[in-house]
Amino acid sequence: MFSYLPENTHAIKRQEPTEPDQHASEDLFDSLDFWLKTPHIAYTSWLSRQTYAASTKTVYIAMFTRFCEWLGEQGKRLDRCEKDDLCRFLDTANPNLPESRRRPQTGLQRQQYVRQLERVFVHLNALGLRGQNPGRQAAYDKVGQGQDKPTRFLSREERDAVIRTIEQSLTRLELEDPDLVPWTDFRDLALVSLLLGAGLKVSHIERLTINCIDMHEERIDLSLPRYTHRARIMVFAMAPLRAWLLIQAKRRGGEVSGTHPVFEGDRSVGFGRTAKSLFMHASSIHRRTQRCLEAAGVTGDRACAQTLRNTYAGLLIDAGASDEELVDFMGLKASVTSTRLRQAYAQSKSRHEPVVSTPHTAHPNLKTDQLV
Repeated sequence: MFSYLPENTHAIKRQEPTEPDQHASEDLFDSLDFWLKTPHIAYTSWLSRQTYAASTKTVYIAMFTRFCEWLGEQGKRLDRCEKDDLCRFLDTANPNLPESRRRPQTGLQRQQYVRQLERVFVHLNALGLRGQNPGRQAAYDKVGQGQDKPTRFLSREERDAVIRTIEQSLTRLELEDPDLVPWTDFRDLALVSLLLGAGLKVSHIERLTINCIDMHEERIDLSLPRYTHRARIMVFAMAPLRAWLLIQAKRRGGEVSGTHPVFEGDRSVGFGRTAKSLFMHASSIHRRTQRCLEAAGVTGDRACAQTLRNTYAGLLIDAGASDEELVDFMGLKASVTSTRLRQAYAQSKSRHEPVVSTPHTAHPNLKTDQLV
């Protein structure tokens, strides 16, 4: 294992994260005074004792931290927070996101904030905080309600444009002088290829290690105990992946450890702790993805990695994948999610792809009939 890996990280394949021992910190951090003075630390300690998945805890901590920062900008602490504060906060855009992705909270995010803050204030009341629960008041007034925009899938034209951009870019890079081509260009093509051609999430890309990939079977194994995720790699994504792994091996002297990240960060740029990490940061993955989509002419709302994952699901559905195969190939937590995906995909097709009498001919390099 590399010494410069972040603390408490793990290769995705058949390794489980270790939770820090929070037992000694329970009494120290979990007091009303500590919550009011350093809410982020108190919340992180309190949340560590809850039964949420590690990824969910990470999201909740980021959400709560942003709310506390916003509240502090209003000159308030948690004990002075009111329902109207929560309403105004939910109408603001996240300033930490790039300008192109900055927008008000979605309906789901608003609901998550309201539920999360309601639980926090229930706990603070138990610690002695007096007054109403602003989160509960917001829930009663249906502040958290809102309707998310429809799940986006790339249209046939958009999907084929992305695949053409990947193929043409790879051909151009392989024809150029290898000494003049930045290695990150090969990496980025492979990255976007797996988002669309294997349905990976940004969190998967971020922590993907060499031993997760079976190039012979054309499969990515992200399985853990009691959890199965074996993503089938579509044909068009294999060439960019092979090209990048060859470049990576050359950069590493011909041999790469199985625990080495597939998509390593460029440590020659940036500053701070993230610049020293061998793993790519999520924000960098988002930027690289958006750059490729823009090059393919795919813009607009939700032109992002999640839309590429959704499109992978659509390709599987078109190929006749069963619910069990959707669960397996995409790593879904429950089969009911596959049903929702089918419904969302059907609605997307009805909006953007009018029914025609002649059958559609798929992109020649998709070969989705070989997936199932």
